Amino acid sequence: MMIITMPIFALLLLLLPISDSYAQPFTLMSWNMQWLSLNPKSPIVRSAADYQALKQLFAIHSPDILAFQEVDSTEALYQVINQQHYKIYLSSRTNSPQDSFKINNQYTGFAIKHGIDIEDITDLSQLSSPAIATGNSMPFKNKLRYGSMIRITINKQSIILLNLHLKSGCFTAKQLAQQKGRSCKTLAQQLKLIEHWVSTQQAISQPFIIVGDFNHRIKSSKKFIDKITNDPTTIHHVSAAINANCTVKLASKVTRYRTYRTLIDHLFTTTNIKALNQHQIQYDKQQLSQFTLSDHCPLLFTLAVHSSSHT
Repeated sequence: MMIITMPIFALLLLLLPISDSYAQPFTLMSWNMQWLSLNPKSPIVRSAADYQALKQLFAIHSPDILAFQEVDSTEALYQVINQQHYKIYLSSRTNSPQDSFKINNQYTGFAIKHGIDIEDITDLSQLSSPAIATGNSMPFKNKLRYGSMIRITINKQSIILLNLHLKSGCFTAKQLAQQKGRSCKTLAQQLKLIEHWVSTQQAISQPFIIVGDFNHRIKSSKKFIDKITNDPTTIHHVSAAINANCTVKLASKVTRYRTYRTLIDHLFTTTNIKALNQHQIQYDKQQLSQFTLSDHCPLLFTLAVHSSSHT
């Protein structure tokens, strides 16, 4: 039986004095949950024991905010998180038949602890068909994931969170620069849309967090930040401090494992948001051998926003 306890480091963080210029810290988890669905035709079908293992893993950390990817329904996610403690904000793509699939979907969204001041705001839906949104001369419709968005208020400080799940298949900076395949062209178009969104937030000095599955390995924080903003001094690549070492069980007929030592999940913040801690939550051998978890390890951040709302 798994004993659920608060990690010692997290407990110590709560006891540490916070500078008067920073609000009380909050925790944010980013987790691609790999086709989390109750549909028996889903590419990944989980047992009751699998869901219980995911539930226990989540309960150990109980973040204030979960930014999730690849969730098919609120019903599936409530098998993992406690409905009495969290409210789910699922991507508005669920209400857009033209951008959704009939059987299985990979939605982005948030689960927020009750008591947090939150506003559900319009998703960045243009990411679904970025070629059309960017006026490409040869558009193709993708039905890709929306960027889910919410606004939270922490100690009277407004923060917008943008949760991404970008186009897969363009994993390196070299591939992105060469622009040879459809995946890389699509990702480049999505980054242009994100750049425009970032510019809009910066123009009004709006603090923000961009988090999620970028499906892209970032070796140079500066070069990547330059792709999403004309003012790179105002953005931190917080997840760059994480040493990736995620072992997962692959979805194959023969049981196989793979270890990923480079992140494709990332978190960026405006510079007025300070990271007190950031790490990857890794699965142990017993969990991997017995249960179907996910092909991504969650990232957990402890963040605090500066009392000034200006970036």
